[in-house]
Amino acid sequence: MKTILFLLISTILGAVACDRESDKNTEIWWVNSAKVACTGVSPMSCLQIQKGAQIDPTAWEFFYNDIKGFEYNPGNIYQIKVNITEQEAPIPADASSNNYELIEVLSKKTDPALRITNIWKVKSVGNIANPTGSKSGEALIFEINASAKTYVGNMGCNSVQGAIKENNGEKLILEPGAATMMACPDMATEYAVSKALISTRAFKLENNQLYLLNSAGETLMTLLAVD
Repeated sequence: MKTILFLLISTILGAVACDRESDKNTEIWWVNSAKVACTGVSPMSCLQIQKGAQIDPTAWEFFYNDIKGFEYNPGNIYQIKVNITEQEAPIPADASSNNYELIEVLSKKTDPALRITNIWKVKSVGNIANPTGSKSGEALIFEINASAKTYVGNMGCNSVQGAIKENNGEKLILEPGAATMMACPDMATEYAVSKALISTRAFKLENNQLYLLNSAGETLMTLLAVD
């Protein structure tokens, strides 16, 4: 009887020890909705990860390795549980010292920030309706890539390209961007578009239209999806 009790206790203690060791090797990660260009041994695309209970938009880190069993689809933000173990020697010089394996996908949600990724035609800016290029006479077109955090477009006279500083699916702040330096007889549209871009603090999407808003929620520029 004592032998059986001893074996039972040993089994329980062994199981607890294994669970503790397993917990020590387990981490909860967030995985961002887009891979980004990075450089390991050579140029490559990296996942963006971070740890913690809540997502911090400024805390994403490059992850240069693979996660065994994790099927990644861009456009989604994941929360996953990962098992981390040490690689057995010998370890190649360009390899990680750890192995990473998916235990469980805890959540998978579409990233609302990516909704603005599209090609857009400017319908209005300020008091100007259906603005056109001063030389081409064609509609002003902007291309926004939320994954790459970039925008490029025609302001009426000059073209501009810049970075998206903040975008959480509602809040939107654009960097001023770099523009060509041509002078045109009528710069009214140019100034209106430039002012709208710099003043944007939020956006909304309705009926295939993108509204760039200021801090008071007023519409600065309205764009229509081309695709």
